[in-house]
Amino acid sequence: MTKNQLQLKIDSLKLSVQQSNDLTSKYTNEIEQLQKQLDDLNKPKITPLQFDELHAAIEEAVGQFDFDDNDNYEMDFHIDYDNRIAIESMSFHNADELVREVFNQISELFAEADAPEDDNQLNQD
Repeated sequence: MTKNQLQLKIDSLKLSVQQSNDLTSKYTNEIEQLQKQLDDLNKPKITPLQFDELHAAIEEAVGQFDFDDNDNYEMDFHIDYDNRIAIESMSFHNADELVREVFNQISELFAEADAPEDDNQLNQD
């Protein structure tokens, strides 16, 4: 084979690899979209207005939560090299209260439906 023939063969193979990569990417994207559709299939459907109301309820619950309350945090202090007191670590340990606030706001938007099939599932476990 001549140099030109080898170069042509290399270019041809590079093009084939690129086309294969493009096709793989296309199929990967299609799989992701189909997987999302499958996941969404069993989700309860709500309208855009209900989504907005849900967002507003969460926003209100989080807004009403008192993040300034020092009892919601656990802090460890240390003394810096220049003798200043500093916070070494801080953790928020009242997440369950925040979850309760959010749940209470959201539960006001919905009425609980009867679901006898859920009762049967609970009894089978």
